Amino acid sequence: MTSSASTPRPIARVLAFFLRVALALTFVGIGVGIYAWLYNTRPQPPASDPSQTGRLRLVVSEPITQAVGRRFRAFGQARALDAADVPARVSATVATAHPNYREGATVEAGEPLVTLDESDFRRQLNISEEAIKGIDAQLSMLALDESSLRRALELAEEDAQMATNDLERVRKAASQDAAVAREVDRARGAAILSERALIAARDASQKLPLQRAALLAEKARQEAARDLARLSLERSVVRAPMAGVVQTAPLDPGEMAAAGALVARIVDPRQLEIPILLPAQARPFIRVGDRVSLRADRAGATSVEARVARIAPEDDASTRTMTVYAEASGSDAIAPGSFVEAEVAASDERPRTLVPRRAISGGRILVVRDGLARGVPVEVEFGFSGQLAPTLPDTEWIVLKEPLPTDALVVLDGSRRIREGAPVVPVRTGEVGLKPDTNAP
Repeated sequence: MTSSASTPRPIARVLAFFLRVALALTFVGIGVGIYAWLYNTRPQPPASDPSQTGRLRLVVSEPITQAVGRRFRAFGQARALDAADVPARVSATVATAHPNYREGATVEAGEPLVTLDESDFRRQLNISEEAIKGIDAQLSMLALDESSLRRALELAEEDAQMATNDLERVRKAASQDAAVAREVDRARGAAILSERALIAARDASQKLPLQRAALLAEKARQEAARDLARLSLERSVVRAPMAGVVQTAPLDPGEMAAAGALVARIVDPRQLEIPILLPAQARPFIRVGDRVSLRADRAGATSVEARVARIAPEDDASTRTMTVYAEASGSDAIAPGSFVEAEVAASDERPRTLVPRRAISGGRILVVRDGLARGVPVEVEFGFSGQLAPTLPDTEWIVLKEPLPTDALVVLDGSRRIREGAPVVPVRTGEVGLKPDTNAP
């Protein structure tokens, strides 16, 4: 019974194996059939053999000849031409923040931003003014003392002269035995006392100019302190140095504003300056006034026209670059701080031959002359972007080193592979919608 029950199992395994193989082959066959159907029904491009299609119709355009300078592409970061970091010029706490002291607010030149606590500066001003009043009083007293000392000096000189004369008379009388030695000594003592009084009066009189000079110096020092106190009072109100928009306003009432600390940054976005790093080899071609096309590095950005305003005189030896400064009017397309892509167009008066970039393939360009297609090797001088021809949608152009023949028409599709000398019907861009001519010439 055991052997008879196990006999069908190998047969079931074999049948299952063949069933899986058959299903796999069926799916493979279906896939091969779909591929064959797609291959046989694929769209066929037009043949390039004139013997099959007759004379080919190719879209052509005349080469453009105009004065075009070299174009240099680079990057830079826009910044406001006029911007100011407003610092605190005195150290004090913030007493009041004015209504326009906030980010994004528009301020006028001279408009107050914050007011600092001015009580200390006002006390310093009062101290200096009172000190100046005291010095003025001392100077008035010196003026009074000057007249008194001058008179005292005159009297001292007169008294000294009288004592000297009396001493001479006593000495003369003593020489004639008309006076004794005691009288001579008494006259000598009186003369010495008069001389001392004269010296003291002269010394006091000579010190007056020095005292006046010292008081005047102290007055000048106090006047300087008074002026500084007044300046500190004025500087306690921090004002906008220019008209613009407040970029940063970091202080709040009650905070300490140290001298030199940033109170606000004001930006005028109406005029922009963009430093652009160009290859050092561009220096012979770039001039002040050259046109610059700017575009912000974001999707959907529009181009903004600018002009080269300044050129740095030195090259950067480490990066082998030169810096040019372009100026443009501020707009929504480019804001200060934006990272921009720039194309600098060097001015040049030489006429050059321009063709669309798509017309060149593998260093060759296909032209039509006398109704025949001919391949012409070309050498590219440089490329640039822009809309030049109203009948062509191209924005990428190539400048050729050597001009093309005047009667040559440029085939716009440079990727076409056409036999040299094949007959061609040139179709201008405005005639693209016409039906092709299938009759051979």
